[in-house]
Amino acid sequence: MNFFKKIFQTEETEDPSIDDKTSTKACIALLLETSMADEILDESELMALKNTLQKDFQINEDEIDELINLAKENVEDSNSLYEFTRDINDNLDAAERVKLIESMWKIAYADGNIDKYEEHIIRKVSNLIYVAHSDFIKAKLSAKEQI
Repeated sequence: MNFFKKIFQTEETEDPSIDDKTSTKACIALLLETSMADEILDESELMALKNTLQKDFQINEDEIDELINLAKENVEDSNSLYEFTRDINDNLDAAERVKLIESMWKIAYADGNIDKYEEHIIRKVSNLIYVAHSDFIKAKLSAKEQI
């Protein structure tokens, strides 16, 4: 099974509505937090976010903009990263959490510059979702090789 694929599955159906994808929204919110950490969401980061959602999350193009808008609302209404990371800890296994960190690094690398705020967000999320430092570094290196 592809990483993150089970995020979309529920007991009742293989094609749940967007509202049922709380783990997905949490992941997207964290990816969006990464892209906006330097307070600039440039075109390369937006494209990297959309590509990540298509490849890693297997989301249809039609849903991507809607999910990004929902995530933006969640990010704006959020007081901390904890509400997102709690859901991720409850629903993703260790390998999937590492894959999320790698996806965050891909977005951070998209504009060719790792801003200190982007790195801070990724490091903080990594700690909150219990990703080992060695896996954090491996994810960073893997993401860098893919750009």
